[in-house]
Amino acid sequence: MTAPDDPGDERPLEELLPYLMNRLVNRLNRNLSARLRREGLTFQHWRVLLVLATRGPRNLSELAEDTLIPQSTLSRLVMRMAEDGHLRREVDGDDSRVLNVDIEPKGREAFDRAYPLGLDEYRSAVALLSPEEERLFAGLLTRMVQRVCGSVTPIDRRKR
Repeated sequence: MTAPDDPGDERPLEELLPYLMNRLVNRLNRNLSARLRREGLTFQHWRVLLVLATRGPRNLSELAEDTLIPQSTLSRLVMRMAEDGHLRREVDGDDSRVLNVDIEPKGREAFDRAYPLGLDEYRSAVALLSPEEERLFAGLLTRMVQRVCGSVTPIDRRKR
């Protein structure tokens, strides 16, 4: 993307990758959000449940990084989800400033109901791609994420 007075690359907005990726992700998220609402979940609930169900317990900072939800927003969300019985929150035994979060059986049940909805949206989005094109697209996006973010997934800094 260049300044308007730069005679360099002047591709139309519709051909710029960030614009196209944002449109795609926005539409996928909106479609999934509508379906999740019918299950009594918000898109943010989905992100939290997805991360905890697939990656295991996280402290609040890690969960914020993994879900892309600002920590102040996530803190309130986790509190509500714990009150609803979806999550368990515990102060870390080694550092009282750290809040650890894990999924409870009720949260796992909600995730198990919602996961097929997310999978269906994903399959719908990639249906026009061949398996080879899907792998190529995923590989290219992975390279871009690594270039821009430094890694594809946040580094788990906890001692195991």
